Amino acid sequence: MSDNDAGQLMNALISKMESMDNDIQAVRAENAMLKKAFDNPQLILRKAGFIPFSTPLSEDVQADAFRADMDTAILKGGGNENQLGLDSYTNEQVHEMSWDEIHEMAENQIERKEMY
Repeated sequence: MSDNDAGQLMNALISKMESMDNDIQAVRAENAMLKKAFDNPQLILRKAGFIPFSTPLSEDVQADAFRADMDTAILKGGGNENQLGLDSYTNEQVHEMSWDEIHEMAENQIERKEMY
């Protein structure tokens, strides 16, 4: 093998390594972009052609306190001051209650509405 052949082989290997390095950099950049997209799923949906849309609630539907997109707060035990809720009992007292007492307390809390 002559010096000319060895030089051509060396140049070919170096150019191949440079192209592989450029490919690796491109894959790393794409990987970073995909990681960023997974942090924000709305980006993926937007690229897939989906658009955000929210339907308004009907007038007769009560707000759901567990939905994150609504300004509602879950209030513990709000209600009639005359009725005893679970807030007035300690944890031990609740565990010592009989099922009859629990059912009686639930009956006192239920607000009955006639539907006809």
